[in-house]
Amino acid sequence: MEQYHILVDSCCDLSPEQIELMHASVAPLTITIDQREYVDNGTVDIVPYLDAMKASPLPARSACPSPELYMNDMLKSDGDCFVVTLSSRLSGSYNSAVLGREMALEVNPQKRIHVFDSESASAGETQIAMLIHDLISSKHSFDEIVTIVNKKIEGMRTLFVLDSLENLVKNGRIAKTVAAIANVLSIRPVMSDDDHGGIKMVGKGRGIKGALAQMVETIRKQTDHLAAHSKRLTISYCNCLERAEHVREMIWQKCPAIGEIIMTPTSALSSMYAYDGGIVVAF
Repeated sequence: MEQYHILVDSCCDLSPEQIELMHASVAPLTITIDQREYVDNGTVDIVPYLDAMKASPLPARSACPSPELYMNDMLKSDGDCFVVTLSSRLSGSYNSAVLGREMALEVNPQKRIHVFDSESASAGETQIAMLIHDLISSKHSFDEIVTIVNKKIEGMRTLFVLDSLENLVKNGRIAKTVAAIANVLSIRPVMSDDDHGGIKMVGKGRGIKGALAQMVETIRKQTDHLAAHSKRLTISYCNCLERAEHVREMIWQKCPAIGEIIMTPTSALSSMYAYDGGIVVAF
């Protein structure tokens, strides 16, 4: 059996148990809130971190892993390497990993390294990393894995609902007046990928419960044509386990194509996007 190494950036919401099972490595991003830096290496205490974001008048800023860091991680293992990054439309992580690959190949030209732009984040990256591990376990070749995973990325859907629009306002994603009207009317948007790693709105609901119900209905519509229990879905949740469990139950009740559902809490970087109470799903 060929030996492979999985490397993900820290926007991939793998649990510590999954990281150990996959023998994966994580390249941490760094988040800055009011001059304080948080290295997303699994040690960030999420609740105080969210409190710091809420208290700051400025948006949180993130910095991707350096090409050198990626290079060193790629060369840690003797085996060939698969790298998964968050969407190149959202971060420089993909481009940094590509440069790291070029540097690693100068050191070891025989090593095969493929960098996947997930065209997603959070739960979407988790989907891709899990698929790579499954394909490695079923003894697919390097080239077969690249082909299958690229096809998965092309067809994957990512949806998310935020409990608060505050972070979108701080980051200039929506206008303050739009957010104020939405808050008065208790409207919450259902957001999705735009098929190219960007973000678009696909629906809305009254309050967080209405938006989550609309998200589940969107999942049902997009999977209705598939065989029962044929899809695996991942849920990332930001400081809201009970809400995520409720979403899981709604999906099982209303979306027969969804079989296995994997739930993981958001990392520090994913929490910057999802914010307190946010839910991200990918399938």
